[in-house]
Amino acid sequence: MIMPWKKLSAKTIAIDKITAQNRLEMFNLYNNFYDNVSFEQFETDMLQKTSIILLQSKTKELKGFSTLTSYDIENKGRHYHIIYSGDTIIDPSYWGTAALTMEFLKNIMLAKMKRPLSPVWWFLISKGYKTYLLMANNFINYYPRYDKPTPKPISALMKELSEKLYPARFVEEKGILSFDDGRHERLRDFVAPITEQMREKYPKIRFFADKNQGWENGDELVCLGEVSLLLAIVHPLKILNKTMRKFGLKLVAPFKTTP
Repeated sequence: MIMPWKKLSAKTIAIDKITAQNRLEMFNLYNNFYDNVSFEQFETDMLQKTSIILLQSKTKELKGFSTLTSYDIENKGRHYHIIYSGDTIIDPSYWGTAALTMEFLKNIMLAKMKRPLSPVWWFLISKGYKTYLLMANNFINYYPRYDKPTPKPISALMKELSEKLYPARFVEEKGILSFDDGRHERLRDFVAPITEQMREKYPKIRFFADKNQGWENGDELVCLGEVSLLLAIVHPLKILNKTMRKFGLKLVAPFKTTP
C-alpha cells in the first residue's frame, strides 16, 4: 500500500516554461535509471515535445515526468489526432501512485473533448513492461495485446507513425523499433526486471516480453490506444475499486486492475 507521505502531485506545463534547473533535474532523474543517455540528446528530444507532466513529492522534489506532443495525420484516407508520449520515468519508490496516470488521462480527455467525433489515439513506444501496462491496464481499446490480433488499419497506422518518427528502425513483422547499435538508451538492469514467476502469473507481462524480446537492449514495442470518452468513467472506477479491495471491499462491477 502506498503511504500518504508517498503520494505525488502532478502538473502539466508548456515546454517553453521549463527552466534550465528543471531540465537538469529531469536529466539527473532519468540518468539514474537509464543507460546510454546524454544530456544533449535528452534535451534535444525534450524540446521536440510541446508539454511536460511533472511529478513532485510533498517537499517539491522532482520524482517523475513524462513528455507529450500531439499532431494530426492522415492514413489510408482517414484523419487521426495522435498524442505521443516520449521520455517517461517515475522514481521506483513511488511506483503504484496514480498521479501520472490521472494527469495524463486529463490531458488526453481534453484533446478528445475538442474532437468528440474524430479518432484520437495515444502513440506509445515501450522499452519496459511497466510503461506498456500504463496502456494495457487503463485503456479499453489498445494494441498490441495478448487476447486479440491487431486490426490491419491499426497496424498500418503504427507503421506510418513509427517510420515518420524513427526512420529505418521499425521492424514491421515484430511491431518493434529495433536499436541494435548498442547506443540507444535502455533501462538499467535493476529497474524493472521480468522474472519467470511474473511471466507465468501475468499474461500481459508475458506478452510484452515475448513480443519485444530485445527490450533489455532498448528495443521499443510500438503501441496504440484509442482515446475514448468512456475512459473518463472507467478509469476512475478502476482506481476506486483498487482502493476498496485493499480494505476487503469491492464494487458491483468487476473492474480488472492487475497486470
